[in-house]
Amino acid sequence: MEYSVASSNSITSIKLTGQFTFSDTHKFKNILDLLYENRIKAMTLDFSDVTFIDSSCMGMLLLLRDECMARNTELNIQSPQGQVEKIFHISKFHQLFSIN
Repeated sequence: MEYSVASSNSITSIKLTGQFTFSDTHKFKNILDLLYENRIKAMTLDFSDVTFIDSSCMGMLLLLRDECMARNTELNIQSPQGQVEKIFHISKFHQLFSIN
C-alpha cells in the first residue's frame, strides 16, 4: 500500500492505493502518528484505489476508529470498490464507520 496525505486547516485526507496488508503495519503507524501529533477534527481515508484488504488491516482500521473517537475526530471511509467494498459490507463496517 502507498498513501498520500493532504491537509487543510484541521481536516486530513489520506489517499490509499494498492493492496493493504499486514506488511503495511509500519505505514499505518505513520497514519496514526498524524492523529497523535496534530489537532485533526476530521480524517478521510480514500479507498477508491485500494484493490485488496486483509483481516489485519481491518483490525488496524478499528484501532484508528477507537483513537479518533477518543480524540473527538470524525473518521470517514470514502469510495471502497470491488472486493474491498464487499468485505466492508460482509463485516458490517458500515455500522461502525461512515462509509461514502
